Amino acid sequence: MQAIEPQNLAFYWSTIFVRTLFEQGVQDVIISPGSRSTPLTLAFTAHPGFTNSVVLDERSAAFIALGQAKVTGRPSVLVCTSGTALANYHPAVEEATASGIPLIIASADRPPHLRGIGASQTIDQVKIFPSAVFYHEAGEPNSKKEASERIQTAAKQCIYYSTSRSGVAHINFPFSKPLEPDADFLRQVEEENVNHSKRRRTNYDIENIGTRLGEKFWSQLIAAENPVFIAGPENHFENNSFITDLAKILNAPILVEPGSNVPSSKYTITGFSGFLRNTDLIEELEPDLILRFGSFPVSKGLSNYLEYYPGVHQIIFAHKNTWRDGDFAPHRHVLIDQHLEIPDITGNAQSSWLKRWKSLEKLFKQTRADIIQPSSPLTDGYIFNHLAPLLPKKSFTMLSNSFPVRDMALFGDYDGKTFFVNRGAAGIDGIISTTIGISQSTKTAGILFVGDLAFLHDVNALLSAKYVDQPLVIVILNNGGGTIFRMLPVYKMKEKHQAYFETPQDVRIVSICRGYHIDHALVSRPEQLIPAFEGYIDKPGVRVIECMTDADDSMIERHKLWNFSEDE
Repeated sequence: MQAIEPQNLAFYWSTIFVRTLFEQGVQDVIISPGSRSTPLTLAFTAHPGFTNSVVLDERSAAFIALGQAKVTGRPSVLVCTSGTALANYHPAVEEATASGIPLIIASADRPPHLRGIGASQTIDQVKIFPSAVFYHEAGEPNSKKEASERIQTAAKQCIYYSTSRSGVAHINFPFSKPLEPDADFLRQVEEENVNHSKRRRTNYDIENIGTRLGEKFWSQLIAAENPVFIAGPENHFENNSFITDLAKILNAPILVEPGSNVPSSKYTITGFSGFLRNTDLIEELEPDLILRFGSFPVSKGLSNYLEYYPGVHQIIFAHKNTWRDGDFAPHRHVLIDQHLEIPDITGNAQSSWLKRWKSLEKLFKQTRADIIQPSSPLTDGYIFNHLAPLLPKKSFTMLSNSFPVRDMALFGDYDGKTFFVNRGAAGIDGIISTTIGISQSTKTAGILFVGDLAFLHDVNALLSAKYVDQPLVIVILNNGGGTIFRMLPVYKMKEKHQAYFETPQDVRIVSICRGYHIDHALVSRPEQLIPAFEGYIDKPGVRVIECMTDADDSMIERHKLWNFSEDE
């Protein structure tokens, strides 16, 4: 490292780290304001090669970064000050770890001599995230050459481990004061960075060699007479394009969940979240081979199906460093790093096998259409059933956890659409923030379906609505609290259920939106829904449609479809 004045050392130390990240292909940075992180903040903002966003709430910031990386497959960087600021990243860290999303955290810290003595804004930040795939304590900045080389290596390690191991890399920067460089030195580095930003970037991706499987494996697949594909939620950047090609060869149904993003074809099946709750139909649809893709499925119907046939040979096609067995362990894992190489083979399944699945899908949809009629009060099912066909082709949809992700599978015609879900840790926190991050990276129109509690849980995300320049419509299912608990035995304990589980909130969402300068439309009758949606979907920026739905009638519709029978 060149001779640097002491007051400029922390900033220049951070600049070496930042330049290395740029050279390795990193682009997106989410900065939360703070004092101790001043050297990192100035280093990132002094380099024109990054897209910097400032997000006040660290929890929201982390989920926005998560949303960005869900789309790009490239780690976004989080910058924060010391203390509880870093701890607020934890929910998103766990979601990223569980769902295989790369993130890099660059946290500022007090120097060692200020730790453990009651110094302000100081917590133990060393390996604060046990699930992180990489951690490095940077040490205090110094001017030695080997120290400079080590911080460059640490930057490369952050990228390598976050991508190759699909998770979170954390580097902790202890800084002593002074934190701010001289103004002249800052301008000098900014000028140098203009030239640095013109450098050709290094591709940090690990080289993939494809997947070639042996003759014995393929023989097992083509021998199946009743093969079934189950496609759970999948990361947007992971390659699953071979699934339809393989289903065509094996003449197999693909049971696609929202978020699997499997292209629509004659092999894709929806509606199974209803008809696979029927034991008679499960027995009729006995498979002899199950191929699974993506995360463990969300729908109860698929869980029932897998539980009913534990002895059927089950194969999971997984991406690197993700473990998605779920409740039912497979017999074999196949690691897929890129497009699967399929040999010239022909399956053994009869056409009647696929036709039976398609006939049940058609009958289920007819039954659903009869059940969901325009009526007052408005129901959750009506919202999904009528908006799903209107989702623009060149758009994305984010589904919150609890009922929304399940209701789209039950009520919506979502086949072939682009969906995102946070099904790693499956929390309701950070849903709006994740959606904003997705919007930033996709640069397309977006729709978020979210319950009232999840909306309120992440309402600070609306501070970042200014970063959304594409249409983003937030559809709130305001059904009076956490109605998903009505699926559980605790619902019979009426008094405790409402007070401690469903927890309805007396909040005027329209006033919240007004405070954040966000347009709001209230929908309480069926005929208001489509005009409200069509009025917002083409307008840039974040807008909210609050749908006042009846929780009791919504549950009645769900139970009717869960009790689907071919004889009705």
